[in-house]
Amino acid sequence: MTGGSAFADMDLYKSGAVHSWRSGTGVAAVEDTKADGNDAYAKFNRNYPDKTGYEVRVTSGNGTKAYSPSGARIWDMQACVGIDNWPDDCSDWWTDNHAHG
Repeated sequence: MTGGSAFADMDLYKSGAVHSWRSGTGVAAVEDTKADGNDAYAKFNRNYPDKTGYEVRVTSGNGTKAYSPSGARIWDMQACVGIDNWPDDCSDWWTDNHAHG
């Protein structure tokens, strides 16, 4: 799997610590971008209007990436930093235009 963000319209950042993007239309990717000891993850869903939630998470530290298995189109995505004993710090949801699927 190649890195990089293939779709800038679903390119999310949060707190300088997480970067998530849609690679193609069916793979969610996430990168930990800060050496803070926190996990970085992306929440996403597929197959609009089905809102089943999925997650891809990086637990290996700064500079590492993770990719979801390939699947149906990703419609919505959110980038999050997992913070122990506190609410996680998440971006706003990016929602694709469901009318054009």
